[in-house]
Amino acid sequence: MSSFQVVDSSPGSSVSIMETSNFAHVIFQNVGKSFLPQVPLECSYTLTPYLSPHPKDWVGIFKVGWSTARDYYTFLWSPMPENYEAGSTTWNCVSNDLHMFE
Repeated sequence: MSSFQVVDSSPGSSVSIMETSNFAHVIFQNVGKSFLPQVPLECSYTLTPYLSPHPKDWVGIFKVGWSTARDYYTFLWSPMPENYEAGSTTWNCVSNDLHMFE
């Protein structure tokens, strides 16, 4: 969701201006263009204040051309962030067995 502010720019008209956007709830860092099988892989990401972590959150590897979340090739459960405070920006990392895809 995004929040908007309506501003009158001239008599008889109004313009919508995006004031804030929480479109990107999860921001991934250092995402490679491709990954090799059997090579260790680390997935680092930031959760914005607009999203609260959940014990059933997961990180998946998808083949090119995927169209739904069910098209994952493999996945790992994401650990709950340590010392999480509701409404705060939180960093997390998954690195366990993501390299085990073939």
